[in-house]
Amino acid sequence: CLAVIGKKGAKEGVRIAAAHIDNPRIDLKPIPLYESSELALLKTHYYGGIKKYQWTAIPLELRGVVCVCHNGQMKKVDVRIGDKPDDPKFVITDLLPHLAADQSKKPLSEAIPGESLNLLIGSRPFKDDEGADRVKLAVMELLNQKYGIVEEDFISAELTAVPAFRASDIGFDRSLIGSYGHDDRVCGYAALAALFALDGAPARTA
Repeated sequence: CLAVIGKKGAKEGVRIAAAHIDNPRIDLKPIPLYESSELALLKTHYYGGIKKYQWTAIPLELRGVVCVCHNGQMKKVDVRIGDKPDDPKFVITDLLPHLAADQSKKPLSEAIPGESLNLLIGSRPFKDDEGADRVKLAVMELLNQKYGIVEEDFISAELTAVPAFRASDIGFDRSLIGSYGHDDRVCGYAALAALFALDGAPARTA
């Protein structure tokens, strides 16, 4: 919330511009990591009114915060994986067209169940280990080496998957902007810019 206090009292009225900047996204569950069919995946639940079929088979990036214990001290780790050209991306898998006959008969709202929106994060097994969950173990080793994360740290982590697309101009005339979450953020930016553009204190609190 941002306010510029006006010259008149609040009892004479204020001017309020409201805009939200939260966007539909795929959040990780508290204990997300599992292995299935020799693939490592993260269990998720979606936030906001998403069209689930739009989130499959597109590159996704992982954002958020994980708190880890390092040398007896709590340390906050900012996670931002997938927004740089050489970063790995993640994906929610979908069926191949010739295997999706039943899926294609369903309404769009039912074709992709919410519980199937799980994030594919690895497929290489841990070294020469022959035990169960070899791929899951290999992923955890990578996360521990790079971020100091152990599996229990997921419980309190706040991690989310979002489309890994850069903002771009749309149309030959470049008259539109295409970007994840732009429809919300453009409203928030306009409200913010209006306050910063004020020349001194307004008559009424803004």
